[in-house]
Amino acid sequence: MILLKKILDVGLRKGFYKEHPVGLLKKLPIEKAKLNYWTVKEFKHFLTLFTNDEYNIKLLFTVLFFTGLRLGEALALTWKDIEFSTNTIHVSKSIYVKKGEEHISSTKTKAGTRRIIMNTKLVETLEEWRQTQHERLKEFTTNLDDLQIFQNSPITITKDSIEKQYKKILQRDSSLKKIRIHDFRHSHASLLINQGEDYLVVKERLGHASITTTIDTYSHLYPSKQQKLADKLDDLL
Repeated sequence: MILLKKILDVGLRKGFYKEHPVGLLKKLPIEKAKLNYWTVKEFKHFLTLFTNDEYNIKLLFTVLFFTGLRLGEALALTWKDIEFSTNTIHVSKSIYVKKGEEHISSTKTKAGTRRIIMNTKLVETLEEWRQTQHERLKEFTTNLDDLQIFQNSPITITKDSIEKQYKKILQRDSSLKKIRIHDFRHSHASLLINQGEDYLVVKERLGHASITTTIDTYSHLYPSKQQKLADKLDDLL
């Protein structure tokens, strides 16, 4: 492509054409990938697919849906990151995979380090799970608050294990629309938008570095304001 441009540049200088051929080319329109997400109804159906032994994983996906956390951020959480008195999750780190091994590091951007306020029911559910987990694992460790929040055995939970288990759970009902784990973030954003929240709230909860990212990704989910404007103009007549 670079060689072709150089050849055309020479042709322009020698007067073979008046305009640079490259300038006449039109860029192909870039189609945005369609967002895939679940409604609340679809998510509730998903929860019915879990067995009692999978309660901790069920809780993990509930947190993802109602907070917009990335999977790596959720798995990096310990009880020290939860402030129950203010219903707050403090997000400051994430699990990432490098050469097949998992590591914990700080969030990639300043915006990624954030506070997320949880709804009361979710907080109460986490408090109940904390007591259950501590009873179950107290014989294995004295540092219970250093446990992964969703851990239910002495073995830590990995991203790979969650992804494999998620696929198995989805196979239990072929009628349920298939989405990726990352699409739980889109599901949360859709939930916020349907509740009337603006771009800034979505940006803050998802930890986007730029409001542009939020607008580019979710602007089409916002209802058009033109009808409201038309109604206001009618009131002036």
